[in-house]
Amino acid sequence: MSAAKKLIPGILLILAASALLLMTDLVHRTVTTDQLPSIAVFQFASRPVLDDSVAGALQGLREQGFEPGKTLLISTYNAENDLPTANAMARAIVEGGNRLVITFSTPLLQVMATVNKQGSIKHIFGAVTDPFAAGVGITRSTHPAHLTGIGTFQPVRETFQLAKKILPGLKRVGTVWNPGDAAAEACLLLARDEAARLGITLLEVQVDNSAGVGEAAKALTAQGIQALWVGGDNTVELAMDAVVNAGRQAGIPVLTNAPTHLKAGAFLSLGADYFEVGRQTGILAAKVLKGLDPATIPVENLVPQQLALNLSALQGVRERWQVDDATRAQAAILLDENGKTIKSVPAPAKQSLTTKRWKIQLIDYADAINAEETHEGLFAELKKLGLQEGRDYELKHRSAHGDMAVLNGIMDAALTDQPDLIITTATPALQAAVSKIKTIPVVFTTVADGVLAGAGKSPTDHLPNFTGATTMSDFDGMISVVQQALPGVKKIGTLYTPSEVNSVLFRDALAQAARTKGLQLESVAVSSTSEVADAALALTGRGVQAITQISDNATGSALGAIATAAAKAKIPLFGFLSTALKDGAALVVARDYRECGEIAARLALRIMQGESPAKIPFTPLGRSSLIISKSNSAKYNLQLPPALLKRADKVVE
Repeated sequence: MSAAKKLIPGILLILAASALLLMTDLVHRTVTTDQLPSIAVFQFASRPVLDDSVAGALQGLREQGFEPGKTLLISTYNAENDLPTANAMARAIVEGGNRLVITFSTPLLQVMATVNKQGSIKHIFGAVTDPFAAGVGITRSTHPAHLTGIGTFQPVRETFQLAKKILPGLKRVGTVWNPGDAAAEACLLLARDEAARLGITLLEVQVDNSAGVGEAAKALTAQGIQALWVGGDNTVELAMDAVVNAGRQAGIPVLTNAPTHLKAGAFLSLGADYFEVGRQTGILAAKVLKGLDPATIPVENLVPQQLALNLSALQGVRERWQVDDATRAQAAILLDENGKTIKSVPAPAKQSLTTKRWKIQLIDYADAINAEETHEGLFAELKKLGLQEGRDYELKHRSAHGDMAVLNGIMDAALTDQPDLIITTATPALQAAVSKIKTIPVVFTTVADGVLAGAGKSPTDHLPNFTGATTMSDFDGMISVVQQALPGVKKIGTLYTPSEVNSVLFRDALAQAARTKGLQLESVAVSSTSEVADAALALTGRGVQAITQISDNATGSALGAIATAAAKAKIPLFGFLSTALKDGAALVVARDYRECGEIAARLALRIMQGESPAKIPFTPLGRSSLIISKSNSAKYNLQLPPALLKRADKVVE
């Protein structure tokens, strides 16, 4: 026998053993995340209806065997009510290798359908009032082959019928709506028809953004209406607090078509259980992932009705809205006259959100008020999202106290600690992170312009380990308020800090907004907080008729000195931070920095669940509020017109 033949049995034995070891190893192997199918879940804004829909979709996917991070990669997107951001996110979803996208809301159905017109990925939608009126090619019998979903037309007729039953003398109802929202228009058309049939006059005021909702609601209450009604309007629902506040001041209740609005103080809400709507949408998406062709799935209407009553909202109303026992028994959610919950819908069981305990570092440039408000929003939202410190993450907080040298040292220390995620507040902190952090994910917040700060070329084309929330002040809104408060104003002023990128950006943006409205901006530079008092005195001597103080780190901690100089010269001080009222500002047009923290928390969770920061566009802050102090206005001899006071989101004495 040759030597080669003698070796054959041994070789076969070795191969058999290797095969056995390989098979054994396969049993213990886990699929890497790169091998998992990926989808995107996309919502238009952070409001209860859409939050519930997303939670329901994730539950529906789990029920069909798709566990996030284990059998499926899920990237969640939130446009925060901003259409340019929504378009950028839609493009990122299509180009990001996703097999499927689930969208919630009518605007996102429209945005995604436009961007994905070629059917590059499959598209399942939910929480859409009237998909047949959305203008995306969906009819009762046909729809694009890659696109299908669930319509949820709110029970508008039934809401008016129930309101008429509770108050038989109901004759005048007011509503605020956005004509640019297809869902809002669909609900309104039904409301007009049903109101006319019931002998109710429906008074309407149109708005094009959430900032105008409060003023529009107050305009309606001045016309003798007996109730305010809100349908499926994405714009108005973001300002439900303002609608409820207008109703309370007028002694009338608020009727809506989303049960979650009871939390804001609505009296009667007849709508859908949006968690169940989302769950069914998720189940539908799972079936498509398993091979079901979307072209074969008809678009149907699903409205799992849910009645919610808040009897405590009737306190102080002008008329007697009497809810009978049968209606109370019908309610799935019931709050009694004292606001105590009598009946409620059980909350869905919480699912584990992360697969490990994350090491997070929160890095501040300065101990500024806007940073504190950002922290409040961040921690509250992390808790709301179901994340617990100590269980899901451990957090180390560092502050440079406004010292750049200290900030650079902090970044070096953060690298040494090897955290899983870094969250920064303020532009200097972001700039330091850009120069030093190359691989660790970074979420920035309280930054005017992430691109200008060096984090990318555009909100969608940015450094692969960076994403965040941008916070540009509402300069056009401020100029509008100044002109209303001071008719004939020609020159306004501000202090700014040339060494701060944000400060220069804000100064230039304010100057541009002023020029557009025919005003001149006078600005005085400061290099540190210690120079603010003298600079403010110099500014008052330059013929300015108002000081519209931009927010930056140097002037923010010395705003009281600016207020003192302004009061001495009887030149009113206006601010861009809500806390400026405490320092003496007559009024503020303020972004909500708590929202900045909330967005950062949601971005952090997306990264913690496996999404790459490179795929997450920078998210702009959207809301701003007008808040007026009567006592501070008096210090400047400022007589505010009634129309401006009525327009304010809040007036304090």
